[in-house]
Amino acid sequence: MLKFGHITNYDDCGRVSVYIDEDDFQTEYFPIVVANSCKDKAGFTIDINALVAVIIDEKNPINGVCLGAINTEPRRSINKAFYNFEDGTEFEYDRTTHELNAKISGNIEISAKNVKIDSPIKTTHDIADKNGTMQAIRDFINNHVHSNGNNGSNTGVPTSKI
Repeated sequence: MLKFGHITNYDDCGRVSVYIDEDDFQTEYFPIVVANSCKDKAGFTIDINALVAVIIDEKNPINGVCLGAINTEPRRSINKAFYNFEDGTEFEYDRTTHELNAKISGNIEISAKNVKIDSPIKTTHDIADKNGTMQAIRDFINNHVHSNGNNGSNTGVPTSKI
């Protein structure tokens, strides 16, 4: 039977216990339906007190499964997929404009064998590696003076700047 309730607790395996208001009933711990759980794995946490749908075995109510959270707010757009976290981190993809926007409240760490970016990069902040920043390189190159050119006298600053 299909029931609706609110998550009250999690166990160590990520299963949820749900309070069914209409029956004044607390379920056992039920697994949550996820996108994949075999070779590839997916997982997410549904907030405590979130409204969820569960299917409970009528003959043995100890058995059941949580189908997921029920969205109670209006959609932004039928063409946008999004995920908003409590800390302010947001991901949004618009399939009509083909834009992916992300606002990250913390740090991003990428570990890969190779990273290829096939696009112009624009930034409002300086770019740095283990040896310094792009601005430090510009400052050095644009202001350096050769001391042994032009018969030993300074050659001056570069005529084209980077």
